[in-house]
Amino acid sequence: MKKNYVPAEEIKRRLQKLRTELDQRGWAAALIVQDVDLLYFSGTMQNALLFVPQTGKEILMVKKYGERAQRESAVEQVLPLNSWNEIPSLIEDHHGGVPRTIGIELDVLPVKEYMRLQKIFSGVAITDSSSMIRAIRKIKSPYETKQMKQAGEIGKIVYAEVPHILKEGMMEIELAGLLLAVAMRHGHQNYLRMRSFNSYAFSWHVLSGFTGGELSFIDAPMGGKGLSPAFPVGASLKPIKAHEPILIDFGICYNGYQIDETRMFCLGKLPQKFKDAYRAARQIETEVAAIARPGISCQELFHRGWEVAEELGYKEYFMGPPGHKTRFIGHGIGLEIDEYPFIAQGHDYPLEEGMTFALEPKMVFPSEGAVGIENTFVVRQHGVEKLTPADEELIEV
Repeated sequence: MKKNYVPAEEIKRRLQKLRTELDQRGWAAALIVQDVDLLYFSGTMQNALLFVPQTGKEILMVKKYGERAQRESAVEQVLPLNSWNEIPSLIEDHHGGVPRTIGIELDVLPVKEYMRLQKIFSGVAITDSSSMIRAIRKIKSPYETKQMKQAGEIGKIVYAEVPHILKEGMMEIELAGLLLAVAMRHGHQNYLRMRSFNSYAFSWHVLSGFTGGELSFIDAPMGGKGLSPAFPVGASLKPIKAHEPILIDFGICYNGYQIDETRMFCLGKLPQKFKDAYRAARQIETEVAAIARPGISCQELFHRGWEVAEELGYKEYFMGPPGHKTRFIGHGIGLEIDEYPFIAQGHDYPLEEGMTFALEPKMVFPSEGAVGIENTFVVRQHGVEKLTPADEELIEV
């Protein structure tokens, strides 16, 4: 079986970036506690913590499973850890002393565990390293972009199967499950990772007809009906009917890296109202992508999207119904689905070469349906490259 391990040189490059950032802040070390950050800096997601000093060798302390972590990780010092109480002594023994300042990702660490670490590291100043780590991760290497391109190729296969699977009367969740089987056959891991509190993501947003106008708790133009109050988002038990818009927002994750994309389908002819709205969504995406390049403000891209929507007469429906519109038209993506950059109001920082983001102009018609397009892009020197090659035409089956 193919081992999709993160290359050692990739890990070393990331660790060096982290050390440079520690040096600039005057922090002695970072302790990586979140699983996705652990994967990024060590190459493994076993139950472990990674100690990264500004100078000296990093230490990967593993509770379970040590032998697998050692195989997967490029970190040289891999030590067994029975209890978090042992962390200071392991650092003392293998680093020569416990630093007086340690950065930890406080955006994701539960308060109970933070208080526990405060007690364990008595006398040590714990600082929040989350913004520093997210800043490092926002620029993708050629290795990372390659994983996302492969995810895009899987997405192309999945969307190409829709016309062969889609049947009138089948439930949204049924179609979603069949598409999920196609994706997983090609290496999709299904679960999409998010960093935000009480948030989760999954592959199968299949919204047909009125469910496309159904709102829910997620920060998105539409939420879908879902299966019950216990899972109130995404595909539902609703049968899919002819002549209604079918919006499929199907994210793919390959080797940990994600792409996000949306395509439109219909059983039979789609009413002209929705066709026109879909054409407008595509035009918005085209015009925003055309000006996206290193140096342009993410907020400027956001405003341009809204300008085009208003020029085309879709201000009322763009990015959600009145009173419930999202504050973004795009989001960064990689190991998590809510990374930097955000193409959003208030995010007045420049795009940088190597950033990856999903752009998703969508129109929501309450009680009727939704249409939209979404693609994932990587920022290159003179513009953006699309990583999601699935056919973008409206498919009428």
